[in-house]
Amino acid sequence: MFGYRARGVAALVGAAQCLLHLGALVCAFQFGWLESILKTEGGFGVLCWSWAVGIWAEALWKGGRIASWHPSARLCAQRSVFAAVFSAAVGAHRLFGEVAMGGIVHLWLGHLTMLAASHWVLPRVFGGLLFHDHHKHRVVVVGTSRKVADLGRLLSAQRGLGYYPVGWMGAELESDVETGLPFYGGQPKFEEVVRSERVDQVILAGEHSDSEVLQWRSDCERLGVRMAVAQSFSQSHAGQFSWENRGEWMFGVSCREPLQSPFNRILKRLLDLAVAVPALVLVVLPVACATWVAQRMQSPGPLFYRQWRHGRQNRPFSVWKFRTMHSNPALAAVQARREDPRIYAFAAWLRRHSLDELPQFLNVLTGEMSVVGPRPHFVEHTGRFSKQERYHVRSFVKPGITGLAQVNGCRGEVVRQDDMQRRVQFDIRYVEQWSLWLDVSIIARTVFQVLHPPDTAY
Repeated sequence: MFGYRARGVAALVGAAQCLLHLGALVCAFQFGWLESILKTEGGFGVLCWSWAVGIWAEALWKGGRIASWHPSARLCAQRSVFAAVFSAAVGAHRLFGEVAMGGIVHLWLGHLTMLAASHWVLPRVFGGLLFHDHHKHRVVVVGTSRKVADLGRLLSAQRGLGYYPVGWMGAELESDVETGLPFYGGQPKFEEVVRSERVDQVILAGEHSDSEVLQWRSDCERLGVRMAVAQSFSQSHAGQFSWENRGEWMFGVSCREPLQSPFNRILKRLLDLAVAVPALVLVVLPVACATWVAQRMQSPGPLFYRQWRHGRQNRPFSVWKFRTMHSNPALAAVQARREDPRIYAFAAWLRRHSLDELPQFLNVLTGEMSVVGPRPHFVEHTGRFSKQERYHVRSFVKPGITGLAQVNGCRGEVVRQDDMQRRVQFDIRYVEQWSLWLDVSIIARTVFQVLHPPDTAY
């Protein structure tokens, strides 16, 4: 739960420190402070790469530990010394004997000061910038008053990672314990609380029976709410959980989410922009011109068609598509079928090659969609499809133009229950196993399928 976010902040801090390091060297070069080092063969290169490697090694090895994302002054000093020692071990020794020892000592002291200060400041800065608005998790804690009070204090200390406890629920209210959080009642009121308080995550604190855990997990996944189990010691529960510790507490997360890391989200966003911007200029624009001409001849009307779909956290948004059917608002929410009479001739070719989805790169630019992710469904269809087990887990990430389910043959009309079940399984696998390489491979497979569409495409 905390791990992806904390490690992501640590990776971003390491990247920022590398830039600070290089900037400091450039300034020192401009003012002539490194003249003796620059005269040494390979000296400047040694300083650049060895310090950069030291910073990254420290950030990813020790700084990535979830207990130290927001470090104390003592820990800042320890982490900075580690980076300096690593730097000396991997390369700076080449400078000894040719550069005055005082110059090297001053250089190291300057970098130690810079690293210690940035270790203290940057996590707070990145936490404030990254975890706000829709990245802020509103948390409800479930348990006894005493357990909620203990866990509430820990969660309040994690506001820098975007976790905001808004209240708690339980079987009874113990008047002798002050939790500091509003009490919402028992499990029968859970759905009402989720709607009214816009809850993003539920944490089960303390001991709960297997049946209680399964019931809470079922309710959370039905409503599209994340769930974690917090224990002051490691304890097995029914179901599959990924465990991580935070002080004396253990958190069992029911769904792994690599995209909870801000570093991974930034990588994914950069990939989205790197694909979407060229695609809009080189592909969407000429296809739009050809589609407009074909529409004037075969089905006069607007070039684009907009549909309401459910996106991340089941929030509705409007997707862009090339209009591929004759205008008939009464049948807008009916899924297309083979040889559907509503589809005009040129549009059939567009749909078979998935080119009618190209305008959704506009949704990617605005941040409502990603190039790769679970395909968004009609708002009208969500109620029917959500009967599938864990269906709403797919809403933890942005919807995509293409996805793991689509490149594995899950396209076309949903006829049987198995059709939807298979798509949901692929979507959940994508949420839990995301990697940059997975996105790249899905994009490559999608391009192949656009050129050689499968039989299920129509």
